[in-house]
This record gives sequence, C-alpha cells and structure tokens, in this order.
Amino acid sequence: MLIRIVGLMTILAGYAVAATTLPFYFGHAPQMDKQGVIAPWYQGQNGQYDFRVRMAAETMKRYPWATAERAAMPAPEYVYNGTWSIDYEGKITALPQNDWADGDLGQRAAFIMASLMDYYRYSGDAAAFTSIQATADYLIDSCQTDSRHGWPKMLISVPTMGKPYGKCLLGPSDDLRKRQGKIQLDIVAQVGLEFVRAYEMTGNVRWYEAAKHWADLLAQNRNRTPGAAPWGRYANNANGNGMNGVQTGGMGMILVFFDELIRTGYKGPGNSLVQAREAGREYLRDVLLPAWTIRDTWGRNYWDWEAPVQDLFGTEYPVIEILDNKDYFPNWKNDARNILSLFLNHASVSPEAKADVFNGAWAYPESSGCCGRSLWYSPMEFAALFARYGVEADSEWAREIGRRSQLLATYDPLADGQSMDLIDGGAYVNRTWFKIAHPMALKYVLSTMGWLPEIMGANRENHIMRSTGMVKRVTYGKDKITYSTFAAPVGSKEVLRLAYAPASITANGQPLSKRADLTANGYTVKDLPRGDAIVSIRHDGATNIVISGPDPQQLLEGRELKLEGSWKDASGAHATSEAGAAMTARFSGNLVTLVARVSPSGGLADVYVDDFKQLVPVDFYCPFALDRQILYYRNGLTNGPHTLKVVARGARNPLAKGDEVNVQAVQYSDATGDSGYGEGGGPTETQRMIFGYTGRKDYEDSQGHLWRPATEFTARTGYLTDAVAKTWWTMQQAVFIDGTPDAELYRYGAHWKEFTTNLTVGPGTYHLRLKFAETQYAAPHERGITIFINGQKMVEGFDVFATAGGANKAVDLVYNNLQPKNGVIEVRLVGSTIAGSQREAMLQALEVGPGDGGTGATPLF
Repeated sequence: MLIRIVGLMTILAGYAVAATTLPFYFGHAPQMDKQGVIAPWYQGQNGQYDFRVRMAAETMKRYPWATAERAAMPAPEYVYNGTWSIDYEGKITALPQNDWADGDLGQRAAFIMASLMDYYRYSGDAAAFTSIQATADYLIDSCQTDSRHGWPKMLISVPTMGKPYGKCLLGPSDDLRKRQGKIQLDIVAQVGLEFVRAYEMTGNVRWYEAAKHWADLLAQNRNRTPGAAPWGRYANNANGNGMNGVQTGGMGMILVFFDELIRTGYKGPGNSLVQAREAGREYLRDVLLPAWTIRDTWGRNYWDWEAPVQDLFGTEYPVIEILDNKDYFPNWKNDARNILSLFLNHASVSPEAKADVFNGAWAYPESSGCCGRSLWYSPMEFAALFARYGVEADSEWAREIGRRSQLLATYDPLADGQSMDLIDGGAYVNRTWFKIAHPMALKYVLSTMGWLPEIMGANRENHIMRSTGMVKRVTYGKDKITYSTFAAPVGSKEVLRLAYAPASITANGQPLSKRADLTANGYTVKDLPRGDAIVSIRHDGATNIVISGPDPQQLLEGRELKLEGSWKDASGAHATSEAGAAMTARFSGNLVTLVARVSPSGGLADVYVDDFKQLVPVDFYCPFALDRQILYYRNGLTNGPHTLKVVARGARNPLAKGDEVNVQAVQYSDATGDSGYGEGGGPTETQRMIFGYTGRKDYEDSQGHLWRPATEFTARTGYLTDAVAKTWWTMQQAVFIDGTPDAELYRYGAHWKEFTTNLTVGPGTYHLRLKFAETQYAAPHERGITIFINGQKMVEGFDVFATAGGANKAVDLVYNNLQPKNGVIEVRLVGSTIAGSQREAMLQALEVGPGDGGTGATPLF
C-alpha cells in the first residue's frame, strides 16, 4: 500500500504495555463518557462522523489541478500523484513523485472513485462526477497494455515504471524483485469493480466495456488445475498469457468484481465469468478458509512488497465476499468474525507500533510490519466491516468494536484539511500519502455510518446512508427527496436517516406501504429522539423513489436571495459569468446548503459563511447538466443568524467550457436535536474463548455453551513476526486432561513471556474465569504466572502444576465483582523469572460474564 520505512519513529516513552489512555489522540485531546470510553471530541450537532466526511470531501474538492501541459489530460493532481503536503493555512501542494511511488495509481484510483460515488449518494454533491470521470478516462487512455500483449488492453495496475502524469509502462521482466511496472491482478479487479459501479452511476458504457474486458481476460486465463489458486498475483509482463506470484486473500477482490458484473447481467462468453467465480469461491471455501489462521492466507495484496502477512485488503474483500454470499458460505458468522478479529492479533506484534486498546477502542497498524505509531487507518477501515458484521450477525460485540474504533479514528482531522495519524499526535503516513489521508477515510467513514446510522448519522439532516445498489441521481429538496437507482433486483433497499418521518413514499409513481418489516416492498420507520427517523425502503422492480414529508428545512429562492452584479434569470436559477457578482442569503439556523444547477459550462465561485471565506470553492462544472444539486453545505453552526455568500470568480476548471454560476436556492434549518453516539454500549452477555484453537466452528462444551477462538489479545513478538506461529499452541498439547468433562478447553493455549487480552464489554459487574492446564512441564516450580486484571495485580507467581496437582490437569481461577475499566476488562499475564530466565506465561481458555462466577482454585506458588 505504501513504501515501508522502518525505524524512523521514536518509540513513545511511558507507553503502558496493556490497555492504556493517552493525553492526546491523533489531532485532539480525548473526551470520555461516564465509563471512561472514548467519546466525541467534536461537539457540532451534525456529529463527528459527518464532520470527518465533510473535511475529506472538501479537501478533495479544493485540490490543485494538473493541466494538459503537465499531464495526459487535465485532472485534479491526486489522479496522477499520490503524494501531497498541506500547511497550517490549508494550502495543498503536490509533492515531486518518483516512478516507484506511482505504483500506487491503481489502488488510489479505486479509492477516489469509490469514495466519491458514496459521497454523492450521501450528499447530492455533483462535484463527485468530475473526478470520477477524470480518473476513469486517464486509466483507459494511458494505463492499458497494447493489443499485441499476451494480456491485451489489460490495466497496468501497478505502473512503477511509468512516469507520473504520463503513460503507464510495463517492464520487460517478470522478476518480482525488480521495480518494473506490473499487472497486479487483484488490484485490476479492485479498479474494475469501481469502473462497473461508475458505469451504473453515469451510464458511461466505455468504462463498462473496459471492466468487462478485464474480467474476460481474468476468466479466460485462469489456472484450471483442481485445488490450485485460479489466479497468480501478476499477469506475465513480457509475453504470453500466463501468471506468476502467489495470490491468496487478494482473490476476494476478483470475486467481488465478478459479483458486480454478474449483477449487471454480464456473465462473459459462454458463462465464463460465472464459471471463474465458482472456481474462485471454491478456492476461498476449500483452501483459504480452512487455513484461516495462517498469516499468508489473508495477505499478498500490497503493491509495494510481497506482503506474505495478513493485511488490510487481503482481509477486507474475502470478508465482503462471504457476507455478500451467505448461502454459499453457511458458516459465515464464524468465518467472518474469525478473520476480522484475527487481524487484531496479527497486527499487534510490533513493539514499535504499540498497538493496543485506547480508552476502550482498538488501534493498530495495517499489518505486522507498518507503520510506526500510525494506528489509525486500519481501525477506520475495519470499523466498517465490524459494524456491518454486527448488524447482519446481530452481534453487539462487533457493533461496539466498530463504534469505538471509528470514534477514535475520527479524532484525526483538523479544520484546515490536515489529517493526523500518529496515535499520540502528528502525521506520518498522512503527511505525504493523500489517498490514505482522505479518499480512504471518506469511503470507510461513510460505510461505517451507513451500518450504524442511529448513532453515527448527522442529527436533524437528510441523507441516504447505505444502499444495496448504485444510486444514480439524488436531490435533497425541502419536503421532498428524489433518487433513482441503477437497477432494482429482488431485495433492493436503501437506509436513510431523515429529520422527519415521511408522509408518503412512492416507487415508480406507486405508493409504498409502511410495514413492520421489509419481507416485501414497502418501508419501515424507526423513530429517533427529537424528530429524526431511520427509514428503510424496499423497492424491488422500481428504480425511482420519491419521499415526501414535513422537512424542518426552510427554503430561500428567487427574490429572497440578494444579488450584486450582473445576473440573469435562467429557468429557475440565477445565472452569472461576471467575476465579482455575488449572491447573499441571510438565515437563522445551524445548517445551510447551496442548491445549484451544474453543467459542462459551469464555473468557479468562492463561498463565505459569515463573511469568512471558506477554504473550498464551489465548482458549478459537471460533465452533464443536473438541477437541484447540493454544491456546498455547512453544518455544526451555532444556532442563530448567519449569512451565506457566493462570489463568482469569472474562472473555470480546465475541463469546463464556461464560467457560469447558476444558483437555484438556499436551504437552511434551525431544527435541533441529538440522538446520541452510543454511550454505554458493549456486550454484557457471557463471552467464552479458547486460546490456540483454530476450529472454524465454535466448540460446544458439555453444558451447551459455545467457545470461540481467542483472537483479541496482543503479544509483542517483534516486527513482522507471526503471532499465531509464535504464541498459539494450535496442536493439541495433551490428549487427556484430567478433572474436567471438557478436555478440549485445555488442550491448546496461548504462551509468551507477556501477553494481554482486551475484552470489550458494556457497563456492569462481571466475573472472570481463567482456565489452565500445565501441558509443558512435568514438575512444580517450572513456571510462574503473574496475573493483572485492569492493571491490578491479582496473583504473583501462580504455579499451574502445583495448583492443579500435576501435569495435564485442569484448574480454574475465578475473579468476581469486576468492573470494566475504560470499557474493557483487561487480562495481562506475565511469566516469572526462574533460574535466571523469564519463563512463558500461558492461558488455555477464558470466560467473562455478568454476575458471580462461583469459586475457583486457590493459587499455589
């Protein structure tokens, strides 16, 4: 994903080994709820997540442009250049970028397109179309192989040999060690997925045809050897249609890409895409999932190194494929949970990173080998997956991990567009890598908001939070929201958060009925405090939706807008091309939006709120004409009198054909309310886990209780080490365990000189049962374990052999009346020093639950 630089970060003095709190997180001092769990630093009514979305979108919208004299075609600099800097006044500069760093192009393009498509659905801001078009056109025009190549007209997804701003090039060698341009196939699929979605949004058939062609090549050239991976990591560079390199978790990208194409109705010549997808799914189901604890299984994706470790996207996309196809993966609840939570263990091994739980929220790097104290964008990305899993599996554990992680991650932005990614403040990755600082953040914060709209949606506003399909067009008008989707197959659904309960909803002109559930077409309403509502709409077979109701927004248009300079009326809009011509709206409220017409002749304007010039300009350009688009919004204002002023520049972006500024209306609202941010959340039911257990299905004990694999622990085994290989006893350490009807709970285990389990829980009083069996030593006094719970020493030098009365005998320690600290019950085990060397601590299984846990053994030493 980015060039690894090891050892540049000074290790923060004073870090606690176990879960901790710091006086500063990323860009802001921490706020805590009553339980000491992370709470929002941002206090605007719209909420911290919407603020982060607006900061990301505005930073992208005000990015400098590369002109035709410098680049293949005019486009925002980030289309060509992934490196940036931003000063404390918000000035953005594209940094000089070498050829190697241009390898980020394919991945960057996918995030630019994905984030802006989702942002358009959420905001109705047509500025998204400009960058989507520029990005897609550049890749097609300049970054495909020629027709004579063995993979003809294939995307050069990692152009580390191509000059930035110009033609993407391949090298003559297939040697993976050489820094030459490559066709990395999973990244081809990642980009192809967004090309398909962009076609669905815009109707641009050229992008669709390119994506279909890439998919056809993937299907035609796949490896058909039974049991083998259908695709390698790379397509051959020099000649032929072969592949090389190892493909593991990145295969999820190819499968999700095929899924999207097949949903559009394209199945390839002779049904080849369906057949290739089936082969990929079989490999995921039959080869990768049984090896779920092997770190290479969910790796091999990063463009800039071989990455034989569990990584972000090699984890994300297989989980998406599993969640999207639950019928094919009937063990989805366990598989998705195991893969996701394993990342916490795999990514937390580096002593330099100090990954941990901070004020109850997990923070960790992108893998076991990156990136100093940058513990930010992995939790931001995985929060969306945890949130989705939490909703679909009805898991409060997963929902809460997602909620806390995204809350902590969104401590990163400053109002000038800077993004802080070092856990204790400052920027490392985000200082120079723009894709990570804002497009990735925009995508994943929007996704998490979509799954948890009740606690993450903007208060007293109207937004489509998530959709099962592509939203092509949307207008957020007063008392009326209209939107259309690309298609409406069975199960088509959107979830909206509105500032009102709808009076009526129609689909293709026909009224939908309010229902108790969405087993058929209709809509449901979940009322939130102070007038907000979560509205879910099912509309199989209908693509045009209209929602009407008593919106608290007010509307200013026509003569209610004060005009200065030369303006003309143009079909319900005030239009001008005169530099300095101004429109002023006076309103009283906490939210204001600019409603405008966009077109290929649209120009630029500056915007002022209360006479303060905003960093982001307003661009009235769009590749096609659209009415009633939201080109600027400002929320979180103090509720009271304000002004919004738009001043035409008499200028345009390099793609526009004119300087026209077309204002249609200003909408504002003084509605107030707050539905909360999820304070006091977390699971309160009993959680049970077996350390070292690699089973894909939870173990059921003699009492019918289910025990999951233990993954939520940190063991700092060293940079790029494998936590599973070093600290899990994955093989049975003893066939027979005495003193228990459930020997399976004691046969495996975790072992290291020191390790910490962080148990996410809700408020309450809990018991903790720790299960041990000495399976390594045949005499007492060979191992001692000191146990800390929430930082308090509970026992020192505990001898499992002596307490159990021998080897391979079960013994439990029980602690009652435990209160979570910062939303976590933290269990830290430290091995004692015996005969001059520190022995390993160990633990076989653990149970935490409400109430009293009974009496355990009395520890012996």
